[in-house]
Amino acid sequence: MRLARFLKKPQSSLVNGITCTTEELLDLRHTARSLIGKNSQRAYSIMAGDTLSKFRGRGMDYAESRIYTPGDDIRNIDWRVTARSGKTHTKLYAEERDRPVMTLVDFSPSLYFGTKEAFKSVVAARLAATIAWTAAFNSDRIGGILLTPEEKFDLRPQAGRKGVLTLIHALVKATKAPANENSTSSLEQVFHHSLRTIRPGSRIFLISDFYHHDQNLERNLSRLRRHNDLILCQIIDPLELKPPPPGLYNISNGRDQARLNTNTADVRKAYSEKFNERRENLGRIAGNLKIPYLKIVSGDDIAGIMRRGLSLKRNAGQP
Repeated sequence: MRLARFLKKPQSSLVNGITCTTEELLDLRHTARSLIGKNSQRAYSIMAGDTLSKFRGRGMDYAESRIYTPGDDIRNIDWRVTARSGKTHTKLYAEERDRPVMTLVDFSPSLYFGTKEAFKSVVAARLAATIAWTAAFNSDRIGGILLTPEEKFDLRPQAGRKGVLTLIHALVKATKAPANENSTSSLEQVFHHSLRTIRPGSRIFLISDFYHHDQNLERNLSRLRRHNDLILCQIIDPLELKPPPPGLYNISNGRDQARLNTNTADVRKAYSEKFNERRENLGRIAGNLKIPYLKIVSGDDIAGIMRRGLSLKRNAGQP
């Protein structure tokens, strides 16, 4: 079964590509399960990192401190407790067998648009659900932060199916187009909230079309990846890659109207260059910070792109 399935219509009369249904996001568990390897092997999935440890996570979590005894590793001395008590204490650690997997989805107004298969907002929701199912099958906890023009969903990491279902219900609500035409949201708000709430050691998938960001994008990405594994997922509509055939097109954002004239070569060139410049800038930032960068185009067979992104550290920042 190919991962591209989440970009194609599930067999349901309720699927319209404009909003998501709970049914179609539940159905993506089959796609996620197909990406999991045998139990004795490393998980062949977008959860795979650069460690061969059987147990995923930050490795060791602090459990408690006790009196130092000869033979304890001096690197684990708890200097704060030692100074407070006057007796040498050492830290004890417990192995952590799961990790938080966070999906940050920026449902900016520009995501409620699409020309092939589905709106970008629906593609983003299907991707987030696929990631969540894969995390659940890897025994990781699933959480997320979804920011829409009208609402914010702050989902604390939960284990297993419960975490997936909580995220799915939020995604279904988030794909409904905003009723207020003047509603706005931005990546800056996503960063502001995530930097305050996400636990260090998490694996973070940042899903957006990256239209609504400011000059602080690189700094915010650097801060977010400092203590986490971060993967960028850019959602792209085919119409953004190249202009429509030569002609006159009436366009609207739901409030204002304009006419796009693609009859001249100069207009078509400027159209393509503007988006390419934005994409190249994001690729440059990802490369500088060594962050894996995946481009998901609506309607395309993206199985190869996603599988190339499995080796997250090796392919970091590569188009």
